Amino acid sequence: MKNEKNIIYIETASGRIPCLIVRSRRKSYGVVVDADGNVQMRIPMRGSVKKAEEMAVQWADWIEKKVGLQTERSKEKQKLKEAQEDRFTPAQREYLEQKYRKAAKEYIPGRARYFADILGVHFERVRIAEQKTRWGSCSGKGTLSFHWKLMLAPPKVLDYVIVHEVCHLKEMNHSPQFWAWVEFLMPDYKEQRKWLKEHGEKLQYY
Repeated sequence: MKNEKNIIYIETASGRIPCLIVRSRRKSYGVVVDADGNVQMRIPMRGSVKKAEEMAVQWADWIEKKVGLQTERSKEKQKLKEAQEDRFTPAQREYLEQKYRKAAKEYIPGRARYFADILGVHFERVRIAEQKTRWGSCSGKGTLSFHWKLMLAPPKVLDYVIVHEVCHLKEMNHSPQFWAWVEFLMPDYKEQRKWLKEHGEKLQYY
């Protein structure tokens, strides 16, 4: 394993995998593989690079499998994008996106209010956006944000994301209590979360 500045190289059966060392205010060492298959080892500010290398060796098999999986997903995503580009002209894509954004702005706030009333919480506003890494989010100031492509998902899956963010108004974390609130509003939330995890990247215009 070679160390080059803040990059280490992990030797695996399929070849050398570069791993970026990122220092942060955390107490533990952890590995993250992003959607494009890039690997990061996140370590404490005063953490040891040598220890990071040793841990990378221990996790080499897992990292190799995860990188392979994410690379395949990235290729699939690119194929879907290319298929979509072949199917619609730029003007058609813009029209469809605006159509779904408008539908999201009209529909999602009402569902959010419905679940918020049941839970006894309040939000300031609902924002419809195109978030790169998340389907929804909840800010500390009470703003709920949702990806417009959720309008392409099954209704219960869309409701799950809304419920998830509304519950953050109660618990701004993912503690057992948070998931208890989610289950209170949606007893079968695990099914909807599983669907979104397996099919979310494939949500395209109909």
